[in-house]
Amino acid sequence: MKKLILGATLLVSVATFAQKDELKTLKKIYDKEEITKKDLESYKAASDALQGLASEESDKVYAKFYKVMYPTVVLASKGAKATPQDQMNLYKPDFIQEYGTTIDETIAFEKKSGKKVYTDDLIEEKKMFKQGLTSLALSLNTAKKYKEAAVFFYNVYLFDKKAEGKSLQNAAILSVQGEDYKSALKFYEELEASDYLNNGIVYYAVNKATGNEEEIATKEDRTKFISLNLYEKPRDFKVSEDKPEIMRILALLYKQNNDLDKAKEIYAKARILAPDNEELKKGEFELYYNLGYNGLNEEEKLVNEINASRADKKKFDELMAKRKAMFLSTIPNFEKAYSLNPSDENTKSILKMAYEVTGQPEKAKAIK
Repeated sequence: MKKLILGATLLVSVATFAQKDELKTLKKIYDKEEITKKDLESYKAASDALQGLASEESDKVYAKFYKVMYPTVVLASKGAKATPQDQMNLYKPDFIQEYGTTIDETIAFEKKSGKKVYTDDLIEEKKMFKQGLTSLALSLNTAKKYKEAAVFFYNVYLFDKKAEGKSLQNAAILSVQGEDYKSALKFYEELEASDYLNNGIVYYAVNKATGNEEEIATKEDRTKFISLNLYEKPRDFKVSEDKPEIMRILALLYKQNNDLDKAKEIYAKARILAPDNEELKKGEFELYYNLGYNGLNEEEKLVNEINASRADKKKFDELMAKRKAMFLSTIPNFEKAYSLNPSDENTKSILKMAYEVTGQPEKAKAIK
């Protein structure tokens, strides 16, 4: 038994030394100014090996860090020979999200451990990478390439979800503008559920030099600028005030996608938030009116068949019953439309007819 215990201890020791060697190799290559092809091979081998060796929290953090950073090391190895396409290879959504998350996790770990290894560099790297993505998004928007701009704004959001909710909103707006309604639906769904829309605050202040109100990135920055006498008249805007409008657009996208149950659900939630919003009321009215109207698409055909079959009592009765059932199925939609806009003459006329056809004369008389 003692031999087995000794053997296990030896294996742990060997593994520990091995992972420390891998970490040293990775750090040495990562920190190099010029990276050779052989360095890349060594980096990849060490990173792959480390994934199965890391056991302590520190080792796990840096094992993930070096693995995720590999594409940036590849780009750095190309130096001045790097092409725009090489740079674009970093702008894949899956990588961007993992890249941003890993940077944040590494900074957080180093803060907790009290030992800075990459924190200062990563803060700067995060800032520069985000600026690059944002610059591309803005350039594409200026060129009226709205669909492509939306993709890059969404990438900015993926890179830094906590701080870039507004970029998600930009992506949603531009997808609609670029008529990419599939992406727009995805982005508006994320936006509707986002912490930014539900809890975000936008900070404004008036620039003393221009007299214009401007958005300022953080509350801390605004306080600093005001203390320097550069800005005045601070104002906070709760992003949640935009939620009814966001939900209205989302409902329209669901409607366009023929997901009518989702559209109904979103309108109902939005009307609770803003019961007096006329645009919401109008959109919900049109949804229910059109649902009712589309349910009567066989009305003309049925009436013609009924008129042609008066001599055949059995067929006549079957057709009358079919027409009654058709109107009966549309009544809930027309009743909802009527409750939303009781002055609409078309709704009143059809609902009155529906009550008469289904044998509800008292309800028909009540429609004024």
